[in-house]
This record gives sequence, C-alpha cells and structure tokens, in this order.
Amino acid sequence: MSAWLEIAIVVPLTSAELVHGILDTMGCPSTAQTFLPDGKVRLVGYLPATEGTNEWLIWLTEQLDYAVAHGWLPTSPEVTTKLLEADEWEEPLRQALQPIAIGERFLITLNDEPVENHSGRWVLRLQSLGGFGTGHHPTTRLCLEFLERSSIQGKRVLDVGTGSGILAIAAVFLGACEVVAIDIDDAALEAAATNIQRNGVTHCIRLLKSDLLRQVSGQFDFVLSNLLTPLIKDLAWQLRSKSTLAPDGVWIGSGISTESWSEVRSLLLKLGYRLLDEQALSGWVAFQATMPL
Repeated sequence: MSAWLEIAIVVPLTSAELVHGILDTMGCPSTAQTFLPDGKVRLVGYLPATEGTNEWLIWLTEQLDYAVAHGWLPTSPEVTTKLLEADEWEEPLRQALQPIAIGERFLITLNDEPVENHSGRWVLRLQSLGGFGTGHHPTTRLCLEFLERSSIQGKRVLDVGTGSGILAIAAVFLGACEVVAIDIDDAALEAAATNIQRNGVTHCIRLLKSDLLRQVSGQFDFVLSNLLTPLIKDLAWQLRSKSTLAPDGVWIGSGISTESWSEVRSLLLKLGYRLLDEQALSGWVAFQATMPL
C-alpha cells in the first residue's frame, strides 16, 4: 500500500490563495485550511509518496523562495512534512473538518454516520476528498450561501471546476432540473462522481471533462465557479464570448482574495457584467453577477 506525504505550510491569510495554487500544481488531491490564533493560516496538502516526491519538495522550496523574492510572500513560510500510511492520510482531514452547518439548509459531513440534531437540514455527505470543496473553506461556504438564497427550482446550472461536486449536489437539492459539472482534472471528476452517487443525485448531474468552457455548449440559468483568481478572469471572458449565461442568468463566483477583488471587479464591469451582490469572509470574496441584454 502506498504511503502519503503530509505537507503543512503556515502563511499569512493574504498568501493563502497563492499557496493553495502551489499545492494544487504539485498534484495534491486534497487540502485543508486551519485558522491560527495569530491570524495566520495552516494549509495542509497530501501527496503520494513516490520516487519523485523529493523532486517535488525541492520544487516547492524553489516556488516559495521565488514568491518571497518577488514580494508575494512576506517571509519564507514554515513548512513541515510527515509520512502517513495509505489508510491514515484521510483521518487528519476528517478530524480537522467536522460536520459544519452552512446557511439555513445545509449540513456537510465527511462520513456515513447518522447526524444527530441536524434541525431538518439537508445533509451533504462527501467521502472522497479529491479536489477542493468541503464547505469548510470560506470560498465554498460563500458560494453555498449565495446558492441557497437563489431561485434554483427548475433551472439549468453549470458548475465550473466542480472539484468534490459539492456545489452541483447542493444545486440539485435546491431543485435544479439539470446540472452540468465540469473539471479539467480526472481525479476531481472521479471524486465528484463518488460524492454525487453517495448523495443520490446521479439522475440530475452530468459530469464533463473541460478546460473551463472549451467543451461546453448551450446556455445556463446559473453558472457556479469556485476558482482561483486567474481562472475567474478567464471565465469572465469566456462566459461573455460564448453567451453561456442565459438572459437574466446569474453567475455566482468565488475564490478571489480580498486583495485581488478590486482588479476582478474592474474587469467584470469593463466586460459589461452587472454586479448584484458581493460578500467577503475571512479574506475571500464571492459575488453574484449578470450580463444585461
């Protein structure tokens, strides 16, 4: 059985988006984020321990040094590693990511055990931790809160960068008639398929491998995207050029740091989007936008 390498990096909140991107590029299929008392965050990624692991750790050090040299990180962050057996690597995440209530309707849990005192909430069960999106990260939470306040009943929804599938599953729970969930990463699509089956919504969700909208056709009433800032910018252009958003359709986007929001906001307005709402949580921003006729 393969072992896994746990990689923990402590950085200021303002640098969390950057480090998430680095861990994702390394191929970590899961990450967890914990807020520390001093205002910093501890980001943890898991990487299969193979012959190439040492090369990846050298690459990680180089990337962090490069970020410090260019002022993207204030100082060299604290990095620790720990070797875990194959059956151990998910347990630390499950301990850190306890069941969490989001908004008025959802409860997210990472196991099959009965949930007590859930007050009539819909229970979303996520077993596979591949990709981002367990509801514990502020960006996913903001998307879910916007989603549950929207009129999803009977609507067609596109989930761009579906990750764990959490937003697609939530959309079905809220009454979407059809959901197309896309991702470029095979591991994320496999994780999403597992979670979609676990929640009994396979009849409503179609998975598609696509680099943003390149394999997507048609129009959607809602577009959901919890992505890093550069991808949000690319998606803004693609949604406009392909007219993917239906007339009066709503784009719910997140994954943008507060520092990057002014730049993204300016781009959205330049491209003709109308901002309906924007919310910030723990250094991250989510928005709702539409494209007027």
